[in-house]
Amino acid sequence: MDLVINNSERVRYDKKKFAKIADMVSRKKHIVSLSFVSKAEMKKLNRRYRGKNKPTDVLSFNLNEGRLLGDVLICPDVARANAKEYGTTIGAELARLLAHGLLHLTGYDHGKKMFDLQEKITEACA
Repeated sequence: MDLVINNSERVRYDKKKFAKIADMVSRKKHIVSLSFVSKAEMKKLNRRYRGKNKPTDVLSFNLNEGRLLGDVLICPDVARANAKEYGTTIGAELARLLAHGLLHLTGYDHGKKMFDLQEKITEACA
């Protein structure tokens, strides 16, 4: 899986770790757009697509158009708050959110199987 990353929020992330996560989720020749978005933008998108008037940490939009699998959007501000709450680093939290978004794009819904796989992928890429 190839990631095309829009880093307009100037987030520090581990490119090798992100590539490894993408490969662990799917070895197919898909392309996924990953964007880091502001809290205000994430709140707007979460309200529009999920009916929740607050920012969230990650959203996924499945496109399935040829090689283009979809979009993953991560809010670094919410990720920082998550990292603090969970007692982890921002890098580890960004990796977890990427795995989460990519798993949704490959057909997983919330549940034990998805969360277990998400943690396995994140730990393997630590």
